[in-house]
Amino acid sequence: MKKMMAAVLAAGFMVLSILSAAACAPKSIPLTGTFVLASATLDGADVTDDFQAYSAAFSEDGSLRVIIGYLGSIETRNSVYLFDGTTVTETYGEDTFTYTMEGDALHTQYEDMSILLEREQEETGPQAVDFESVLFGPDVSDSKIFNYCPAILTETVDGEEVMHVWYCTNKDDGVIMDHIGYRKGVKQEDGKWLFSEQKIVLAPTPGTWDSRHTCDPAVIRGKFRYEGTDYTYLMAYLGCKTEDYQKNETGIAVANAPEGPWVKVASLNPIVPWYDNGDEAEEQAKYEQMQGTSNIYWGTGMPALISLDGEGDVLMFYQSTLQGTGIQRWDLSDLDHPTCLFTTRITHNGIVNSAGMKCSINIPDFAYDPVGKRFYVCGVTDEKNPPDETITRVNSHSMVAYLENVESPEALCELLQSGAYVWQMAGYIGPSDTGWERNHNPGIVRDERGFLPDPDEVSVIVSTGHNSWDNENIFTYRLHGAVISVR
Repeated sequence: MKKMMAAVLAAGFMVLSILSAAACAPKSIPLTGTFVLASATLDGADVTDDFQAYSAAFSEDGSLRVIIGYLGSIETRNSVYLFDGTTVTETYGEDTFTYTMEGDALHTQYEDMSILLEREQEETGPQAVDFESVLFGPDVSDSKIFNYCPAILTETVDGEEVMHVWYCTNKDDGVIMDHIGYRKGVKQEDGKWLFSEQKIVLAPTPGTWDSRHTCDPAVIRGKFRYEGTDYTYLMAYLGCKTEDYQKNETGIAVANAPEGPWVKVASLNPIVPWYDNGDEAEEQAKYEQMQGTSNIYWGTGMPALISLDGEGDVLMFYQSTLQGTGIQRWDLSDLDHPTCLFTTRITHNGIVNSAGMKCSINIPDFAYDPVGKRFYVCGVTDEKNPPDETITRVNSHSMVAYLENVESPEALCELLQSGAYVWQMAGYIGPSDTGWERNHNPGIVRDERGFLPDPDEVSVIVSTGHNSWDNENIFTYRLHGAVISVR
């Protein structure tokens, strides 16, 4: 009996101990929202500008994502947190970090610096932004939407500076199916840009060559006639119907307004097939040999356009499995009877990445400067620095280069056909410039013909992104402006 009573008392004591421990365990209050850098000080000195990014995104489930861009390096932490109403304790692996809440701000330390983070206010509609920032799109923590590969056209309308941006996006949250979106930006008195809400202007057409994806737009203004109707704008774009994203092809569409409606030129599409300048049967055999291997028969796409005469004489550039970067000159004034005047490919002489290593011209956009007599290219550099944390297929750096002494658009055509030219490097856009680990699929800000608006600088919009994310990295792609001085 005594042994039984002792056992009962011991069991009771254990239950009380467990209940007591549970009662003493810290209870966490849910904290939601994103806090961003307001200031950073070191020994009383302001060092805020040393940071490209500093944000802490709290979720109700107790998870926390911290992104710190400091002096060109990027640190990302996927952590958990406890919040007692005054103090936040972040746990990341074996490390802990503390934050003190005061009103709608958090105080913390980074190395020896005092950091103040303020709650990011929820936007109720489009907000004007600096060009050298993310231009538009939902917060990457709150959506599965991507924006990348922009085409940009600028003009002055009724005294206002206007920027038209077409880009690749997904229409439905979380569904990777490329559409072409459009936004109109208007420059405000304070120099910021206010962009409209997104409009989907081109979508896959079921049962056709572009039934799976339509993306990677390029747009110019000119004079184009199709099936008895005159059109003002020409778009080239990538399309495909394959589930493995191979055999991409290049097509065109026309419109009389930037926002459309855009009409696909069905009688001509694809204007550059996936086997460009190759025998289709022979290339089909190559494609089949690549199935089940790590090789990809990518096809053609990622086009760029320049209007040589402001009407229908057009230079079209495109990525190609066979050509590298292919170049075609077209007379597209009559789209029912188009004429290809020549086909050639780009020369990479002089192109180097940010580390000084030779590289090719990939995913390019182009602009002609009629004042400085230069021809510019932007593209990616095949770098991943910082390296991948998870698999990404995009680069950390984009570049800008140019050719000197290009006296006219006609002289440009002769030069490109000769291949006798050497590029000069103008600059790079990387993590230290944008605060994002990936900077890829760039587009040059150009006028309606594809000419450079300002001979003293090249404005570029790059597609940014993270090199690790809880879901697909593609859902972190956003459009970010950057400026490179060229004089």
